Formats: sequence, structure tokens, C-alpha cells
Amino acid sequence: MPSNVHLNHLRTLIAIAEEGSFEAAAQRMARTQSAITQQMQKLEEKVGKPLFRTVGRRRELTPAGRTLVSYGREIVSLCNHALAATDRANERGVVTIGAPQEVAEELLPGILARFAADWPDVRVMIYVDRSPSLMAMLEERRLDLTLTTRRADKYEGARVLTLPALWIAGTTYRHDPRMPLPLILPDEPSMFRRIALAALDLRGVLYVERITSPVLGGVRLSVAAGLGVTCRTESSFFAGTRVLGEAEGLPPLPDVNYFLYRPTAEPSPAARALFDLILAAAEAS
Repeated sequence: MPSNVHLNHLRTLIAIAEEGSFEAAAQRMARTQSAITQQMQKLEEKVGKPLFRTVGRRRELTPAGRTLVSYGREIVSLCNHALAATDRANERGVVTIGAPQEVAEELLPGILARFAADWPDVRVMIYVDRSPSLMAMLEERRLDLTLTTRRADKYEGARVLTLPALWIAGTTYRHDPRMPLPLILPDEPSMFRRIALAALDLRGVLYVERITSPVLGGVRLSVAAGLGVTCRTESSFFAGTRVLGEAEGLPPLPDVNYFLYRPTAEPSPAARALFDLILAAAEAS
């Protein structure tokens, strides 16, 4: 049974397959052609089958050779990943942070750039999701800290940002006050959904839910298509929108508070530093 196949021999075999000849593979591997030939002879001895056949003046891979190339690529890739993993083991830790998408894009880019400069050996894992999911992850200790619209006094934290909720539509949307308001809403659980429906019901505005999406991306593209109106913060959109309001007969909406929380257990130095950076940025804004 073949054993002890050298990784360098597999790399050479892959180079021959990709370059098309022993000569070109030798140049790529910075070795002599005779050294390449010797490696392939040793590899054939280990495999116990011919890996090449002569066709005219060329040598081509046999079916066994092509099979070994395919598996060899996976083996070399796995080895590279293993070496990369040992490098990551020397990092000074990992910090996991969660944030709803609209506040992640509003608040985090500059903070993460500063954190990366201060803590270059720390890997940051970012989870962008809805607040209920993020709070569940914090409860399960899968996050070191999270931004959220949910208030939770059991955690250490503070309010870091307040944004107005707005009625937002695409630039091509044409509002007709005689018709039920076409809504584009996230599905449950969603604070923005509850805010929108409560405000419309209180004012007595007729509406129809035209689009429902579990993700902000679906809301964005539906708004951009001019299919209706949504309730979000303006930071949820990049461009191509307009804000509706009293002029269109729509009720006012409340402000949305965003909180930063972390578990009460002592955090890692890196997690504490990121937490403090976010608080400092919030106080400065």
C-alpha cells in the first residue's frame, strides 16, 4: 500500500499538470528538470502505478495521475490551512461583536479601524443580525459585546446612539393618499415592524403589506424598486431614497435607541478595549 508520500512531490505533480510539461514545472519550482523527473519517479514508486504516459514527444497524465492531482490539490490546500491555523494560534485572542446592520454601518467602520491599529494581533469576528438574535448570542456567551435595540439592565452597558425612525421610500415611488399605503416590512420579530403598524393603526391610516423580508437587503431592494414605503432609520439606506411624513398624511415615528452591552463577567483586555472605544465614540458624537 502506498505510504509516506512527500508533500513536495505532490506540489511538483500539480505544477506539471498546471504548466503542461516537466520543463515548465521545473522553472516554476526553481529546480532542474532532472530533479523534477527524479521526484516523479519516486512518486510513481510510492503509488505503484504509472502517473504519466508518452504521447509523441509529450508526457501526459494517466488516469491515476489525474486522480492523484485532484486529491493532491486538496492535501496541499489542507496543509496550507493547517499552517495558517498555527499562525492564528499566536494571536492575542479573538473578540466577537454583534450589531444590527443599520447601526453597524453607521457607527462601527471608524471604530474598527482604530481598534485594528491598536490591537493588530487580535482577530475580530463580527455578527450582523437582528437584535433578538444578538441578545440570545450574548446570553449564550457567544458574543463579547453587542449593539442592540433591546434594553437589558442585567448586562453592563449604556445607550450609545439615538436615531429617528422615518418613513422611507424610493425615489420612483409615487404616493397616492387615496389608496392603502403599500408597506415593505421585515418579518417578526422586528421593532421597526411594530413601530410602523402601531403608528398607522393609531392614526387610522389604511395599509397593505406588499413586501415582507426577513433581511434588510430584501427591504432595501424593494424600496429601491419603488414598491412601497418602509419604516427604518435613514442609516439603513445608502442612496436613492426619500423621506415621507406629514405632507403625505403619515404619522410621526419615535426615535430608536441603540445600546451597547457586554456580560458582567470580566472581559478580555481586547474586548474591554473595543467596548471602551465604542463608548468613547458615542460620547464624542
